[in-house]
Amino acid sequence: MPSLISQQWQERTSGFFSSSGTKLREARQSAGAFVGEVAKDAKVNVTDVAERVGSLFKSRWAILQQPATRHAVQEHLITAAATTGTLVRKGITETKEKVSVGKIKVEEAAKKTAQKSKTLLTDIERWQKGVASSDVFGVAIEVTVQRQESTRPIPFILIKCADYLILTGLNSPSLFKAEGDKKLIQQLVSAYNQVTCLSDPSASIPEGVNPVDVAALMKYYLASLPTPLTTFELYNEVKDARSSVNRMRKSLQKLSSVNYNTLEFVTALLLRVSEKSQLNKMDSHSLAMEMAPVIMWREDKRPESYREYWRHPSRSPKKSNDFETATPWDLLSDEGEGVDASSSIPLDDIVQVDFGAVEVVQCLIEHHNAIFTDAEETSSQVMARSYLSIILSTLLLFLPLLTAAEAEWKPKKFPVVVSTWSFIEAARAAWRAVDKGSSAVEAVVEGCSACEELRCDGTVGPGGSPNENGETMLDALVMDGVTMEVGAVAAMRYVKDGIRAAWLVMKYSRHTLLAGEGASAFAISMGLPGPMNLSSPESLKKWSDWKENRCQPNFRKNVVPANGCGPYKPKDGGIDVSTESCEMGTIEYRLPPLVGPHNHDTISMAVIDKMGHIAVGTSTNGATFKIPGRVGDGPIAGSSAYADDEVGGCGATGDGDIMMRFLPCYQVVESMRQGMKPEEAAKDAVSRIARKFPDFVGAVVAVDKNGSHAGACHGWTFQYSVQDPNMDDVQVFTVLP
Repeated sequence: MPSLISQQWQERTSGFFSSSGTKLREARQSAGAFVGEVAKDAKVNVTDVAERVGSLFKSRWAILQQPATRHAVQEHLITAAATTGTLVRKGITETKEKVSVGKIKVEEAAKKTAQKSKTLLTDIERWQKGVASSDVFGVAIEVTVQRQESTRPIPFILIKCADYLILTGLNSPSLFKAEGDKKLIQQLVSAYNQVTCLSDPSASIPEGVNPVDVAALMKYYLASLPTPLTTFELYNEVKDARSSVNRMRKSLQKLSSVNYNTLEFVTALLLRVSEKSQLNKMDSHSLAMEMAPVIMWREDKRPESYREYWRHPSRSPKKSNDFETATPWDLLSDEGEGVDASSSIPLDDIVQVDFGAVEVVQCLIEHHNAIFTDAEETSSQVMARSYLSIILSTLLLFLPLLTAAEAEWKPKKFPVVVSTWSFIEAARAAWRAVDKGSSAVEAVVEGCSACEELRCDGTVGPGGSPNENGETMLDALVMDGVTMEVGAVAAMRYVKDGIRAAWLVMKYSRHTLLAGEGASAFAISMGLPGPMNLSSPESLKKWSDWKENRCQPNFRKNVVPANGCGPYKPKDGGIDVSTESCEMGTIEYRLPPLVGPHNHDTISMAVIDKMGHIAVGTSTNGATFKIPGRVGDGPIAGSSAYADDEVGGCGATGDGDIMMRFLPCYQVVESMRQGMKPEEAAKDAVSRIARKFPDFVGAVVAVDKNGSHAGACHGWTFQYSVQDPNMDDVQVFTVLP
C-alpha cells in the first residue's frame, strides 16, 4: 500500500482517538457533575417537602382550634394527607427521572464512541488491504487506475462525468462554478465508493442529474486526491513554465503516464466548456479560477475546504455565541446532525487563490492542443496517448445521439470537413485541427488560413487578383453556427491573414464587418503582422499585361472609353461595352469571361466538429481587375457562407456581384430547415439565380447537421473536397452544371 495512504489513515486514526479521549473525559466529568447536581436537587426536594408538610400540619392544627363540626375537620385532614402524599411522590419521581436521564446519556455517549472506534478500525483494516479497498475518493490516482483492471489510464469516475457533461451539460450556466447539492453529491460519492462501480466501466451517472452537480463531483474527486495531478515535486517548475508552451510541454512530460493523461483529459474537457462560454458564461479564465485549486496546489495548501462538506460535515455551531452554551453531549452528537443535507455546497469559501496556479491552468486550457502534442514522444507516452485516444474517440467521435423518430442509439459521422474546389491541403489542415479536438470555428480558420498561405489558384490570400490599381485586397468571413456570431473583413489592405482578421473581429468586437484601412488597423492592433505589401511579382505581371491590353476585360459599363484604361466617364445612351466606334471603324472585341475558376474564386469551408457543432468560413482576394473599393459576396453572411447548428451549413463561390443579391447560402440552410435534402436545397438555390441571370457562373455546396453533403452549379463544372471519419484522405467530388 502506498505510504501516502497509510500516513493519511494514521493521521486520521491518531486524531480521532485523541478527540474521542477528550470527549469521553468531558462526558465523565459532565456525568459526575450531573449526578452531584441530581443529589443536591434531591436533598433540596426533601427539605422542601418537609417544610411544606410542617406548614400544612400547622395550618391544619389551626383549623382544628376553630369551632367547626367533626365532619368538616375530617374533610380537612383527608385533604391535607392527600396533598402531602402527592408532593412526596412528585419529589421522589423527579429525582429518579434525573438520575435515569444522566445514566442514559452516559451510556449513549459510550456507545457512540465505541461505534465510531469500530468503524474507524474497520476502515483502517480495509485500507491496509490496499487494492482490495473499494473507495475511489481520497485514494491515490495510481491505485484507482490499478484497481480498474483496464488499459485506460484515467479514473472511470472522470470518464463517466465527462461523458455525461458532453451529452447533456456543456451549455449549463456557471459549470464548475455553481454550487452543488450536498445530499446528491454524498449519494454519488457513496455510489462510486463501491466495488461494482470500479469493476463495471459501463456504469454511468444516473439520468436527470443536474450537470452542475456532475461538474461538482469531478471537482470534489480531484480535491480528494492525496497529491495534485501536477504533483508537489513539479509545482515550482510547472508554475515557472506558464509563460512558455514549449517549457510547459517539457515539464508536464515528467509526470507519470496516469497523471499526464488524466491532466490532458480534464483540461480537454475544460477547453470544450470554454468554447461554450457564450452560453455557460465560463471562459478559460473563469474555469481556471475554479479548477486551479483542485488541479495544482502546494503541499502546505491542501484543498481541505472542498472535501469537508462531503466527507466531514462541520459540527461547529452556526452562531458564535452558541459555542459557549454547547455541552459535551452536543460535541458527541452524530455527524451531520442538525444539518440540512439538501443544502447547497459552497465551493469557493475560504479557498485562498493561488494566481500562479490559475495562470497555469488557463494556459493548459487555451493552449491545450499545442502543449499536449509532441512529435518526439517516448514509446510509453505514445502507448498512453493511444489509450487516451480510445477514450476520447468513445466520448467525442462516436457519441450516440437518440433520434426522436427511431428512439435508438446511432453513431454520427463526425467530424466532417467540406470545402469548395479541390483545395486538398486546405481541407487536410482543417481536418488535422478538428480531428485533434479543435472546435469547428478553429478548424475553419486553420483550413482557410492554409489556403491563404498556399495562395490557392492565386485567388485566395495575398499575391493574387490585382484590382485596377494593381493592388491585392482581401475579403474573409467566419461564422459560428452555435452562437450565430459573424466576423468579417472587406477590402482589407496591408494584412495577409484574412480569415484570422475576420476571427478577431468576431472575438474582440461587437461588429460583424470591418472594411478598408479600418479593418487593417484593427487586425494589426490585435496582433496580426502588418502593414505589408500584399502584391506579388505574379500579380504585378498580370496587372501589367492587363494594362497593355487596354485594361480589358474590366467591370465597368456604360462608360467611355469602353476599350481603354480611363479615366472613365458616363456615356449617354448606354451602349454595349463590348463594342466601340473608332476612326478606323467599328471594332468588336470578344471579351473573355470575367468570372472563372482561376480569376474569381473563393474558398468556402464548412466544418462539423466532434461535438456536432458547425461553423463556416470564406477567404478570397476577390475578382481580378475589380474596381478599387469593390466588396463581393465573400464577407457577406448568407451569401458566401451560412451556418445554423440546428440545420447545417453552406458555402458558395462564383460571381459574387450576382450571387450576393440572392443570399444563396441562407436560402440553402432555410430550405434544409423546411425538410429539403442537401442536394435539393443546393439545386433550388442555384436555380433561383439562374432564372433571373441565365449567364451567371456560380456554385454552392450544402451540408446538413448529420454530415450529408451535396453540391450544385451553373455555368461551369464545380468540384468540392470532403473528409470524414470513413475516409483515409480528402476526397474530391465533381458536380456538372
